[in-house]
Amino acid sequence: MITYPEISKKPQLFKSVFGVTVTEFDELHRKLSPVWAGNEIKRLSQRQRQRAIGGGSDYKIDLCSRLLMTLMWLKLYLNTDALGYFFGVDKSTASRNVRNILISLRQMGNETLGWPEPPKRDQTKDLEQALEDYPDLMAIVDATEQRVRRSSDYQTQREHYSGKKKCHTRKTQLIVNERGLIRDASTSVPGRIHDLELFRQSAATGRIPGRVGVAGDAGYQGLHNELPDHSVATSHKARRNHPLTEDEKGMNREFSSMRIIVENTICELKHFKVLSERFRHDVNGYDDVFRAVVALVNPRISRRIETIAAI
Repeated sequence: MITYPEISKKPQLFKSVFGVTVTEFDELHRKLSPVWAGNEIKRLSQRQRQRAIGGGSDYKIDLCSRLLMTLMWLKLYLNTDALGYFFGVDKSTASRNVRNILISLRQMGNETLGWPEPPKRDQTKDLEQALEDYPDLMAIVDATEQRVRRSSDYQTQREHYSGKKKCHTRKTQLIVNERGLIRDASTSVPGRIHDLELFRQSAATGRIPGRVGVAGDAGYQGLHNELPDHSVATSHKARRNHPLTEDEKGMNREFSSMRIIVENTICELKHFKVLSERFRHDVNGYDDVFRAVVALVNPRISRRIETIAAI
């Protein structure tokens, strides 16, 4: 049976199994505790009770172990039989515990999103301080797809079939700043939906500050029509009988060196196998999982930015 006191003595193994360092886990556990307690009270207050809150059976394992179990599931994407075995509970208990913790992690993930408020008049005295406090100069948008199970319902499976990936997928749009920090994540949609159409559906137009430039790959041709008040850049796309010129190829290479930032962020998300392997669960719960991983990745990126800034 895995216990925190024992596994924390092996930092390298700890990160391989749970996807976070021991220090990151301690901080995550500290922040999760009040969020989970608040959600637990809401859950217990939703129905008529015959006894006061606090009555009945306690959890078989403590909050620390339940968080470890959830992180192992996100990182390794084990089935609940194996997950329960490692923590000394049956598979139904493991499933219930993971689902419970995911709700709190999703809430924490949502709290890491959003754009900083711009400085008010006379709030900063110099440009250097303003850039340090409000670093967002670019919004780099991209969509990531993950393979899902083929639905037995014809219409549902048809909507999820991605012509780009040649399989059934679920698509999520990300918008990161120039340092890779996730500022916006859309609700996931079936993979058949085009990237630009997803941008329209996500209503991200109203959330991107006007002072921020926006960049997207060739899938976002026409993005400037959606953002008439922003500075918008997209890569050039070759068309039939209209190959790219040498200048356009050069601009695409320069553009790729900037757009790789969002690709690196997506890569960090996909280090958690729950977002890289075929998603085996109901797609209605996909957003809970995606935002839970955002709750793990975004703070790590923030710490890295702070570390670089301090050098």
